[in-house]
Amino acid sequence: MSSYQTFIEQKAKQKRELLGKMFFPRTPVLLVHLNGGRPTVKGIKKEELLKECKGLLLGLETIQLTTLVVCPDSMVKELPQGKYLHFLDPQKFDTACAAADFVIDFHTDPTHIRKFGCVPVAQQNGASTVDYNPIQEEGDGFYFVAPNQWEMFDAIVRARETYKFPYDWENLIKSLS
Repeated sequence: MSSYQTFIEQKAKQKRELLGKMFFPRTPVLLVHLNGGRPTVKGIKKEELLKECKGLLLGLETIQLTTLVVCPDSMVKELPQGKYLHFLDPQKFDTACAAADFVIDFHTDPTHIRKFGCVPVAQQNGASTVDYNPIQEEGDGFYFVAPNQWEMFDAIVRARETYKFPYDWENLIKSLS
């Protein structure tokens, strides 16, 4: 059995532990990590970004993408609720990373999420962030330029579409290490 196959089986086990026995393990899972309830991105006010995240979560619910949202309990009331949105305490961040396939994270060092085999969905940061290109089989994540709900949503949809193709997803996961 290949190390990638072992990795996929570990992810499936983590998904079932976190989301329940009836959860189909080959379903993509996104993790949205909100920093202490207030995401931070260079060049945008925290309140504006939080508003963008609310719109983003509504969009993710609409496309039925299983989404783990790590945020404080005090913030859960402010955010949209739905069948595909699962809220977790910040102390479960590492557990959520172990179950997630891709992560939109506004403040954690990308190397931390990569060690769990999570593909970053993040704001572009010059030459150090190479958007995954399935034709050239290179890149290490899915990036957006402006931190607004539309560009973030676009990057997430690209990640979800790539996930549907095991060969491309395996190449992407291998590029994380």
